[in-house]
Amino acid sequence: MNALLLPLLLAQVSYSPAEARGIFAEGVEAYGRDDAPAAEAAFRKLLAHGMGGPDVEYNLGTAELAQGKLGEAVLFLERARRQGGGADVDANLTLARGRVVDQVVGATAEEGVLARVVAATSSTAAALAFVAPWALGFLVLVLWRYRPSRATVLLAVGLLLLSLPGASLLLAHVVVSGTVHEAVVLARTLPVRETPDASSKVAFELHAGSSVRLLAASGPFVRLRLPNGLEGWAEQRELARVDDTAMP
Repeated sequence: MNALLLPLLLAQVSYSPAEARGIFAEGVEAYGRDDAPAAEAAFRKLLAHGMGGPDVEYNLGTAELAQGKLGEAVLFLERARRQGGGADVDANLTLARGRVVDQVVGATAEEGVLARVVAATSSTAAALAFVAPWALGFLVLVLWRYRPSRATVLLAVGLLLLSLPGASLLLAHVVVSGTVHEAVVLARTLPVRETPDASSKVAFELHAGSSVRLLAASGPFVRLRLPNGLEGWAEQRELARVDDTAMP
């Protein structure tokens, strides 16, 4: 019975490509007539059915920004940036972050070069930088088997060497994504406490759109760190991880 129900359930929770394009178009049209809530609803439909991607994340983040929802705007625009982004994504993300109450600056050097390089690049770009020259180099080697020449060998070796920086960058993304987790504050005001206890003294407050690094969890609380090194405990439900594509 379960085996028979599964395809039916999947059919009910997913859209066909034509339906997805229609919903996306509805969202764009709604935003064009200044109906940001309707645009948000359309793009959230696609995300809820696992049909995201940088375009959906960008448009959803832009719709959230138009409504003043800074936490959600920064979250979705940052996700779009990490998936490839573009000039429009960067522009709106900069605009959203500029409106965040907490403009924290400090010792970003403690993050390390690796984390900063990953933050400044996208995993999609890293993958392309590796796969494109590697695939071409492999094809040239295949060609060399049929038409051997020194020039063909040199070209293949050059292309394969050219893929190494992309491979290193892609590896850096894999390492950082597995060890470094960043999140965005969704709550309008988030009390950050000295210990993981609701009755603990509030050390400081954060506001919607602030970006933090997650260090450890304890029950419903998570230890977070700001770019300036300040740390404390806050409720997990008020935060959304950037690397988690689940709906906030």
